Formats: sequence, structure tokens, C-alpha cells
Amino acid sequence: MNARNGFTLIELLVVVIIIATLSALSIDMLRPNAEERLQGAARLFARDVEWARSATLTKPDDPVAIRIASDGTGWTVSRNSTPTVALKAADGSTMQRTFGTGLFESATGVKMVPSTTTARTIEFEPFGGVKQSPSSISMTLQDSTVSCLITFESGTGNIQTS
Repeated sequence: MNARNGFTLIELLVVVIIIATLSALSIDMLRPNAEERLQGAARLFARDVEWARSATLTKPDDPVAIRIASDGTGWTVSRNSTPTVALKAADGSTMQRTFGTGLFESATGVKMVPSTTTARTIEFEPFGGVKQSPSSISMTLQDSTVSCLITFESGTGNIQTS
């Protein structure tokens, strides 16, 4: 009697081909679609707005501002006393955000467009309200018709997305 203790090369190749085929078919389902990419970018922006507001409240004599990049590919969170130096986040990373890189990799292709081209800075008052900001910011994807509108309430500094 001849006992068989392993798999043949053909059996192993068939299993590898099946796994490769299933992986190739499922990879497309794991990528975020256009709407999810915009929602993620808007949530990350809102998180940084809240962080900047709270950082202003902790040190009101040197408020924090969010400066939108001139090409619309991201923003920088910095103090008004040092506008070109990005602050550090709690995890030690710099708060210079660029769509398509690092934490923002899933937001590739997103562009931010302020309602007025001259108002690219969101400044907070010492008690958390918005001192200066565009009335709204739209986020769009280059390869899609999906967009997201972020509006600021001037007195409270709260933001709403739609």
C-alpha cells in the first residue's frame, strides 16, 4: 500500500490560482468610492477645525488658524505668531495636511475651493468663535461630479457639511 502524505504540485498551483483570482476580484470592493473619499476628507478637516478651536482656547493670546493651500490640495494648522510653522498633533505628526499622502491617502484627488479666493485662512477668536473665514468651502473630486460643501457659522465657528 502506498500512503500519500502531501499535496502534488498541481494541487498547490490550483489553490494558488483560485486565491489569486478571488483576491483580484475583491480588491476593487475594498477601495473607497468617490463619496466615501469626500466624506473622509470632510471629517478629517472638521476634526482639525475642532482641534484648532480647542488649541486657541488653551492659549488665547496666540490663536490658531487653518491656512488652505493655494492649490487646494490641503491645509496647514499653525499659530498666528508663526504662520509658516505647522503645529504638532498629539501623535507627534505635523499638522500640514495634503490629500493623497499619509493619513489622507484615501482622499487622493480631492480639492478644496474657498467661496472667496482671497479668504484662504480660518482664524479663531480667543473664545472659540471664527474671527475670519470664507463663508463656505467646497470639496470636489477631479474625476467625479460628487462634491461636498462645508459652511461656517460666523459667531460660533461651528461647521456644517452637506
